[in-house]
Amino acid sequence: MPSPTAPDCVASAITIHHRAEDAAVQQLCVRPGATVTVVLPPRPGGWPPPHSSSPMLATVTGTAGDPDGTVRVTVRAARTGAAMVTWRTQGAELFTLRLEVAAYQNP
Repeated sequence: MPSPTAPDCVASAITIHHRAEDAAVQQLCVRPGATVTVVLPPRPGGWPPPHSSSPMLATVTGTAGDPDGTVRVTVRAARTGAAMVTWRTQGAELFTLRLEVAAYQNP
């Protein structure tokens, strides 16, 4: 993950496609106000609702499912800090998005 002062932190919107063969944890640096759309592939039994470790920092603003079972979840970075958005069932973590929300740099 880029350092919180790195200029390549996402400032607007980004879409992340998680596939079954991907690592169970993904990290991303974003700026306050950025939105992250997480696209999750169909899975037997569907995806559980996401849980934010800090809803005041990383707010789940929308969840939509496609007829094929693909799920799209939108997360908004509200303020600086670190948060995790996790999908888990019965104690097993299926996928975790670690967000570092970095302040904008002064010119």
